Amino acid sequence: MQGMRILRLFTNVNPRSPRIWRVGEKFEKAAINFLPAIKPPLPGTESLLYWLRIVKGRRTEYDHYMLGIHDRMKADDAYQTDVAQTQLAIPPGTTWICYTDSVSHAAMSGQFAFEQTFYLPVSAMKDAKRSPLCILERLTGRPLA
Repeated sequence: MQGMRILRLFTNVNPRSPRIWRVGEKFEKAAINFLPAIKPPLPGTESLLYWLRIVKGRRTEYDHYMLGIHDRMKADDAYQTDVAQTQLAIPPGTTWICYTDSVSHAAMSGQFAFEQTFYLPVSAMKDAKRSPLCILERLTGRPLA
């Protein structure tokens, strides 16, 4: 998302069952854990992916690292077992909102949810330093988007 924040609004429209969500650790902690194993993208990769129509927009270094963290979190069975998690039961008819780019989450059960996504610039944040973009730029020591 080239550094943009991903704000998602969800509504459980199932009249009978809650939607069960699992929420994990804060983004910075996950980034510190997984970032060292992610190699920088090869030069020209972002142009090649775009030219081959594998991605809709140019993938930035930020996108590369975010995707790497996401994939490694999902693939690491020990991490999935050991990381601190909170389970949320979202009742029928309930709406919730979160920045999904900075909250480790998974829908564990439930069906029939509406979802709306908004992409917001980091510059619109009250405290931009808390954004995944700024966290990753601090950890890598360079601009990423």
